[in-house]
Amino acid sequence: MPFDLRYAGLDPATAQRFRLAANALAAHRVQARATEWDGTRCDVVAADPDDEYGRRVLEIARRRGTPALEIGAAVGTAEPGSSVARLTRALFELLCGPNEPQATPQHAAASRSSACGIVKLVNTGGLAGKNIEARWRNVTVWLLPTTGRVLSATVSDQLRARERLGSDGDWTFGALEDPPRRAPPGEISTSLDAFLLHAAWQVRAQLPAFPATAVMLRDWPDLGAAATLLEPLAVVRALQRGASTPAELARRTGVADSDVGACLWAFAASGLLHDGRPAAVPAVSSPSSGLFSRLAAHFGLRRP
Repeated sequence: MPFDLRYAGLDPATAQRFRLAANALAAHRVQARATEWDGTRCDVVAADPDDEYGRRVLEIARRRGTPALEIGAAVGTAEPGSSVARLTRALFELLCGPNEPQATPQHAAASRSSACGIVKLVNTGGLAGKNIEARWRNVTVWLLPTTGRVLSATVSDQLRARERLGSDGDWTFGALEDPPRRAPPGEISTSLDAFLLHAAWQVRAQLPAFPATAVMLRDWPDLGAAATLLEPLAVVRALQRGASTPAELARRTGVADSDVGACLWAFAASGLLHDGRPAAVPAVSSPSSGLFSRLAAHFGLRRP
């Protein structure tokens, strides 16, 4: 899903350079589209602080927590010398952060883990089984395992969250109060299990390997909104037959390791997985103890 970039209060030449810079982000593997400001939420706002309309739009963006880029003579980005390349770099840093050093091979797995919101959600302690408020920049969604739903204020927030949860580690997660003082304000609702599965599935080739432990399903996941994905259904059926490791699931189902891993990360994030190790069997009392044993001994019925 492309990033939504909006601009306001720019002269035609500057607006054209801004649109070209948005298109140039494709060279950095970032898809974005630039349109005029229409008052709706977006990923980045660009405006001229010297223009009255642009100044008002910048104020609105700051109140909403939307990243803003000031373009104008006062900040030195409206002159012809302010190239498309410079604007492209500024947009890239707003959307993706400054460039980081290339990860070395020995740190590759750790880098993938830290760069993925769904893995961060699973590994964050104290959240198991709790309703969660998840935030990424100006996007907020509410993950509610108690009802099996995910809520958001808008459809675009939910779609953007689903896209970024699998590919961006810049997420914060916090448990909601139990019982909550008020219901989460989101009006857009969909299946939590399908939401998390889609988030993991689209980046399954980049996800770190799921831990090699035997796991089981607590319940059958609600995947009605992900019915076009057939591989997860095979993984679910295999898990219903008993505890399995990721390698065993891949062997039994014929599903690729990366696909199995995506399913397990999604199910773990929604609270559907639990440890597959057998529970300890309670010790059985010795037949030599207890009332019935004493009675048997009294009547000569006790086993030697």
